[in-house]
Amino acid sequence: MRTIAIANQKGGCGKTTTAINLSACLARKGRDILLIDLDPQAHATMGLGVAVQDLKKGTYEVLMGSSSVTDTLKPIAEGFDLLPGTVMLSAFEQKLAGQPGREDYLKNAFQKIEKAYDYILVDCPPSIGLLTFNALRACNEAIIPIEGSFFSLWGVGRLLDMVELIREELSHEVRVKALCTMFDGRAKFSREIAEDVMNNFKDRCFQTVIHVNVKLKEAASFGLPVGEYDKRARGFREYRNLATEVVEDEGEVRVEEALQVSKDVPEKETYGPMPVPGGVLFKIQAQGASKVLVIGDFNSWGDPVELNDDDEDGIWIAIARMDPGTYQYKYIVDGKWQHDPANPVDVDDTHGGRNSIMVVR
Repeated sequence: MRTIAIANQKGGCGKTTTAINLSACLARKGRDILLIDLDPQAHATMGLGVAVQDLKKGTYEVLMGSSSVTDTLKPIAEGFDLLPGTVMLSAFEQKLAGQPGREDYLKNAFQKIEKAYDYILVDCPPSIGLLTFNALRACNEAIIPIEGSFFSLWGVGRLLDMVELIREELSHEVRVKALCTMFDGRAKFSREIAEDVMNNFKDRCFQTVIHVNVKLKEAASFGLPVGEYDKRARGFREYRNLATEVVEDEGEVRVEEALQVSKDVPEKETYGPMPVPGGVLFKIQAQGASKVLVIGDFNSWGDPVELNDDDEDGIWIAIARMDPGTYQYKYIVDGKWQHDPANPVDVDDTHGGRNSIMVVR
């Protein structure tokens, strides 16, 4: 499951429009989506045609434990559910002032979601406060919509500071990707902002650009995603393209999540092969080594998989994709073959040595 916060401190940058239409387009691609409205203004809720004034419970009650996700969500379309926002969210920060663990309320709520979603998207409030902090703490990814103004860029800086704080203090990595929104190709300043964003974020910037499009505003006023309002609209084509880019990132994200999982495992369990999203994680401690490979019958004892020590801490890591089965393998550390010292399960290799054994289920 991918968890994505859509956030920028500045309002009016297309954040909620992106949350609504990206969710709808992902659902059109066959993904099961839950959109969480974490904004006290409840714009995503209203933009999907839900009467906020009639709601007796919403995201706030789920966070505080007085309602379950199942009892609170609103089905929007096939494969697309909404956890609605209400004005009660404005009391969240005051209610939890000084409370230990107040940054983990949304993360804890994720663990209680009974339905298996492919994506959870969170529409954050236009502020850098406890609600946004909860979203970034709970999510593994963040999309930052940036429209062509100085204030939007300034909001990005504040948000990135929060992402860095979460990484340093809580050892939680958030994969950030920028999205140029409300782009007006006729305005020189808008073009300059978009160019700066793409230059600074490089491969962490979506190629899709969301242009100013009146149909997006009209669709929201009718409580519909733009694809339900007008399939010919430029806004629909662009959000459909954005959804394609997000889906294309799925493989890369699984590998990054696997590495994050490996960091979260207790030290005594960090070595030896480990099933992770995207395959099997190989990890070995080889202090002072210059090259480490792993080879086995999972690759027909052919081209070995090279491990990396990006942190230069002597811990070498690689992920290999493989089908379920039982496999023999060995490490090659600076040209010397050896069995896995962290794996007690091994077998005679018929050459006077030992092959380590692993089972992939």
